[in-house]
Amino acid sequence: MANQVAARLGGDDYQHLYSWQLILLLKKPGSRVQLVTIEDELAGSFDDVTVHYDPAAGLADQFYQVKYHVDQRSEYSSERFTERQGNQSSLLQKFFRTWRAVKEQSGDRPFHLNLISNWAWAESDSMRGFVEGHENRIKDALFDEGPGSKAGTTRDGWRAHLEAEEAEFREFVLSLRLTLGFDCGAELASRVAERMMFLGLEHDEAALKTAAGIVREWIKRGRQEITLSILEDALKAHRLYREESENCAVVYLSSIKERQFELPPDHEINWRDHFEGPKYVKGHALTEGTSWNDDLLPELYELEQTVGKDAGCRLIKARGFARLSPWFGFGNVFSEVSGYTIEVDQNERYWRTDAPPNDDFEMLLANPEGEEFSGEPATIAIGISITGPIEVRVREYLGASSQASKLFLIAPNRDLGRDCFRNEGDAVAFARSSKERIREIIEANQAKRVLLFYFGPLSGACFLGHSLNAMGAAIQIMEDQAPGYAPSFLFA
Repeated sequence: MANQVAARLGGDDYQHLYSWQLILLLKKPGSRVQLVTIEDELAGSFDDVTVHYDPAAGLADQFYQVKYHVDQRSEYSSERFTERQGNQSSLLQKFFRTWRAVKEQSGDRPFHLNLISNWAWAESDSMRGFVEGHENRIKDALFDEGPGSKAGTTRDGWRAHLEAEEAEFREFVLSLRLTLGFDCGAELASRVAERMMFLGLEHDEAALKTAAGIVREWIKRGRQEITLSILEDALKAHRLYREESENCAVVYLSSIKERQFELPPDHEINWRDHFEGPKYVKGHALTEGTSWNDDLLPELYELEQTVGKDAGCRLIKARGFARLSPWFGFGNVFSEVSGYTIEVDQNERYWRTDAPPNDDFEMLLANPEGEEFSGEPATIAIGISITGPIEVRVREYLGASSQASKLFLIAPNRDLGRDCFRNEGDAVAFARSSKERIREIIEANQAKRVLLFYFGPLSGACFLGHSLNAMGAAIQIMEDQAPGYAPSFLFA
């Protein structure tokens, strides 16, 4: 498995493996990548690897400089960008010269300059707060800072250092993508191995070394432009295609919108017509007259019966855009107790329910006695927080609906947020630990029915649904209707 790869990488191998990861985009369906260039002689200081997209895609070409450091003895800062060694140019001057050269070559085509490094930003640096987290780009707000502020002083110092006109300087700065504190060598190896695995390639440590060697050989031979046909020839010549693949069924599950993924589907569950909302992006609520358990659940069981006829198929590769309740239902039908393993696409990372759970991830009960409400004595509510706190909205719902007698809150032993799950091991540990807490709460309160509220990623919903069996009470999944909640699947 990809998460078992722990290749030891030096600087060159790190750069070559990072380049290989981008080269593999040529094989990824829907990537729109047309050409990848390594050691691009036209790319100045961002010559390690360049990704060129189909012009019709309207996507910015990406130029990369990969700087790997063998330890964390230092870091990047605004001052380091302008430091000069003797008569040599500073990093910022090299970046600016590259930007000018690429802009002249590219004409109207958009492009970004990406600095990738395992060194991080200095915590005290005034620019640190102006690098946003989604694309690692510098925020426009930097240019609203007054000249007397710390960030404004740094910005004006950069511009003076470059002797640049204001408009040109702004355009240059906004083209930068500063991905600092990036993967260590083992994390990069795991990321690349995962991509190779799901492209049908060998992905053990030997395969990674072979991949880095292919890039190294291309560089030595002066082969700069890599097309899909060149990549395919290399994969075949080095026998990187897996000869045997695990027997599996690929299932597309859609309730929001449709999309093609990296694997073609063997089966499709398309529930979009059952949900209210605009034509292209459906919402959370079912259309009038549609029932979660009477209409949707039987369709999942029919699919399970079809897949189950293949005695050797116990791996389900699930792809799709669906709300959380459909993922709960999918996981519950293709359950752990029935012998299935589910793989989901969590933001283009492929996580499986049979991954080893991480020992350092645990779900904790925040209020062992529960919070009292005026609802049915045999019914309790459980709120699970991962992406963010859920308790306020759940309290509002229970106060207005009077459905449960108590509310219990479960949260992880780490900060909430979009990155609370670091990897599939966290998602597996989440499902197992949450199931244990839920069982303990049911037994302690002799509950007959549980209203289950969840705020987290799809992998958590699917993995928890996959493990919910023999709970001792009926589990009513609650769907966030934004605003308010409504019951969805009922697992008896």
